[in-house]
Amino acid sequence: MIKTYVRNADLTNITELNISRVPDYRRKKIKRLCHENDKKLSLAAGLMIYQIFGDREVSASKYGKPFIEGEREFNLAHSGHYAVLAVGESEPVGCDIERMRQLDPLRVGRVVFCENEMSLLRSARDKCDVFYTLWTKKEAFIKCIGEGFHFASRSIDISSPDNFVVYNSVTYFFKEYMLEDYKIMICSPQNDFASHIELLK
Repeated sequence: MIKTYVRNADLTNITELNISRVPDYRRKKIKRLCHENDKKLSLAAGLMIYQIFGDREVSASKYGKPFIEGEREFNLAHSGHYAVLAVGESEPVGCDIERMRQLDPLRVGRVVFCENEMSLLRSARDKCDVFYTLWTKKEAFIKCIGEGFHFASRSIDISSPDNFVVYNSVTYFFKEYMLEDYKIMICSPQNDFASHIELLK
């Protein structure tokens, strides 16, 4: 089963003890960040890995996707006040979280959505909700396949009402959760998602 964990970065204290619990690369990242909230989000994400996997060494693929050799698949995301950790089994997993703020969905959508997705967005009654559904699905999928920003986001069409997409003969499924005004999306070939998210303290 794929479990999704959430941690409130506002409740994460930037202390030497907490920083000592995250991998060296994340400590360096935290020190480079300028804003306090960004530091807390990065620390919260690292602490979730520590809470679930202990002090196992975290590596990264050539496109930056984190992994732990010989461990279950996982993925991280953060936005606003929350960090998210999705933990699967042997199949890849990707996740995204976005705070649903007011924006111009059509203007922003043109940058990343293909024509079918834009048609769906144009005809939607609640364009903001459809925008964030498409956006988080696309982000979670791209992170699941592990190609990050190297993947051309318009090359995959997720406009179908079905809650899955087929890519390179593999079916990828989606699971959506809502937390306050945040949309959380999980993607994996493993179609076995927990019914709810778990809050880590």
